[in-house]
Amino acid sequence: MIERNAQYTVYPTETAIPRYQRAWIWGVAAAAVLLCGIAAGWLFAGASPRPWAGGARLPDARLVDGAALRARREADNERLRRRIAELEQALAGEACAPAALAVLTQGAEE
Repeated sequence: MIERNAQYTVYPTETAIPRYQRAWIWGVAAAAVLLCGIAAGWLFAGASPRPWAGGARLPDARLVDGAALRARREADNERLRRRIAELEQALAGEACAPAALAVLTQGAEE
């Protein structure tokens, strides 16, 4: 039973709705989703760096010279190797000795 009013019509099932009206509603919903996506992209565009932006690129402070990075990594690795050697020596003997406890608790202080 289709109820008609001067301003709207109520259909009892979805299949009773004319096809052009269903397509129009889906089109409006798709356009709303698209516009929301565009608005979200525009709002969040300032949150991340834009590598695609043209013009002169300023040097990035986060970029580090490869040799300096390698030297820093080697220094960290050497410090870790020394710490591992100290821990192995402490655990090779009596682990509850004062010297061994000092070595074992050294990392907690840092």
